[in-house]
Amino acid sequence: MNPRPASPAVRLPGLRRRRALARAALLVERVWPALWPPLGVLGAFLCAALLGLPAALPPLLHLLLLIATGLASAGLLVHGLWQVAWPNRTEADRRLEQDSGLPHRPLAVLQDRPSLAGAEALWAAHVAQTVAQLGRLRVGLPRAGLAVRDQRALRGLLVVALAACLVIAGNEAPSRLLRALQPAWAPPPSPPATELQAWITPPAYTGLAPVFLNNQGGPVSVPAGSHLTVNVTGGNGEPSLTLAGVPRAFQALDANSFQADAELTAGGRLAVRRGGRDIAGWNLTVVADAAPVVVWPSPPGPARGGGRMPPTRLPWQVSHDYGVTSLTAELRLRDRPDAPALVVPIPLPGGSPKSARGARVQDLTAHPWAGLAVTGQLVARDAPGLTGTSAEESFVLPERLFQNPVARALMEIRRQLTLKPDDRLTPMQEIDRLSALPGVWDNDTGGFLNLRGIAALLDRGTGAAVVDEAQARLWELAIHLEEGATDRTARTLEQARQAVREALDAQQRGEKIDPAELDRRMKEVQEALENHLQALTEQARRNPDDQLFDPDAHRRDTGDMQRLAEQMREAARAGQMDAARDKFAELEKMLDELKNARPDRGRMTERERQRAEQRQRGQQQMNALQDLVQRLGTLLDHAESRGNADTAAPFGPGLRRP
Repeated sequence: MNPRPASPAVRLPGLRRRRALARAALLVERVWPALWPPLGVLGAFLCAALLGLPAALPPLLHLLLLIATGLASAGLLVHGLWQVAWPNRTEADRRLEQDSGLPHRPLAVLQDRPSLAGAEALWAAHVAQTVAQLGRLRVGLPRAGLAVRDQRALRGLLVVALAACLVIAGNEAPSRLLRALQPAWAPPPSPPATELQAWITPPAYTGLAPVFLNNQGGPVSVPAGSHLTVNVTGGNGEPSLTLAGVPRAFQALDANSFQADAELTAGGRLAVRRGGRDIAGWNLTVVADAAPVVVWPSPPGPARGGGRMPPTRLPWQVSHDYGVTSLTAELRLRDRPDAPALVVPIPLPGGSPKSARGARVQDLTAHPWAGLAVTGQLVARDAPGLTGTSAEESFVLPERLFQNPVARALMEIRRQLTLKPDDRLTPMQEIDRLSALPGVWDNDTGGFLNLRGIAALLDRGTGAAVVDEAQARLWELAIHLEEGATDRTARTLEQARQAVREALDAQQRGEKIDPAELDRRMKEVQEALENHLQALTEQARRNPDDQLFDPDAHRRDTGDMQRLAEQMREAARAGQMDAARDKFAELEKMLDELKNARPDRGRMTERERQRAEQRQRGQQQMNALQDLVQRLGTLLDHAESRGNADTAAPFGPGLRRP
């Protein structure tokens, strides 16, 4: 038997893709009816969940409902899908032919072959005609076919019920669905919640408030030396604290409370751990303390308007983040830098200011360095002890302007001892010459004995304190020669004035000054003024030819000064500080005029003119003595060039008291 001849191979473009679409449509039509029963069960459960019914059931019934719903849905789904058959190619071709409206199954022609031999040409023509018809192939949309299964349209009722339940639930729909899936079992007893409190206390000198750390973490910056405290309450297990990788133990306060403390000297990662995890952490930065910044805002030197006793003005300016606790000016002798420094304390406004400036005015004319070149440096310190220094400033330490030539010579000797303390021979020789001056010591036995005592001290004394004592006695003798009996009262008055000056300056800067203390200082000024005026009057009575002070020229001003002092006190008691400062300024001006007083010839009486003439003649005699003193000063400058031939004992050969 001869086989049938094969049908010529025909490839129709797009046929494979259309067959796949047809199979998919057939599969959807078969699967959808299988999905409808389990979806219906789930839809009914969703309606009940949106109405809050499952959550209202006891936990056990709620759980059983969830299990029954899940089993029913899964069983219906498996049963339905088990009956679904996978569409084959023949079924796909039939679906294509139906959707395309092609009768007589033309797609089968592509697979058939002629049954009789010799009919290939005819068969080819038939195939060609069939292929021409296949150009209209199309795939229609899947048809659910639920109407046949659900003749009562329950699916529509379910959709309407779901929509109505969503409206009823409103904003609570998500929470109701969540509660429907979670039976409300009674929770097991939980451990107490962990509470953490951490704070850092900066050092007291900073004046900063404690820093409370946020449990959410973040960067924290604190000064060095701060104190960390961490409290952990509740939870299970013992916590641990780590700082920059170094563990620190907690101290148990009770069964559920722990505390840890640490001094912060370096930064790093700060973390509190419990149960192998971090419950809080911070990036800690510890800022090291910096030294105070101190500068000279202007050059130091003599204060303006100082007269014959110019005080030293030391301007200053300081700043520090946490406040400056102390400020001093260290003065060093330029020609003897190895000598101990002269330290002048400078009071600061407010105790420990963060930024301040001012000027310290102090009378240093009694110091042995007065009139010599010094280098000054400001030194500021903060509470931890860090020190800041300024640049060095060179200036000449103001000195008192003595009018008495012998007093000036004594000051030259004192300076010589300051510059060359090991050379005592030259000062003793100059003291010998001063002792031999005619007419100087005629009426001043005490001064002469003091001068010879200084020479004996330099000759026979031992130790470094000998020079200091000799310089102090030279100063006292010079003051004695310059001012006589008024020295003590003048210095007392100046100290009282300075105390009132400082109190008024502090009050003007805003510092709180005790009114009783201010009144006490003003009373001291008033008493010192009365004593000084009385001493001046007594000196003028004993020595009518005194050329340094003429009390008659200022007699009518004495009452004015006493009246100003009383008015100043009254204004301060009444709280009128501006008026008190004005009265004090007027009193200061009159006292400065009194200090530098000279007779006014235009207002002199006949007796005053006679005294002036006597003083003029005496001045001529003193000029010669002044020339001698100047030569003595020159000799001091060239003392090192003298030979051993000039060496003399404290009481030289032939020396006698005039």
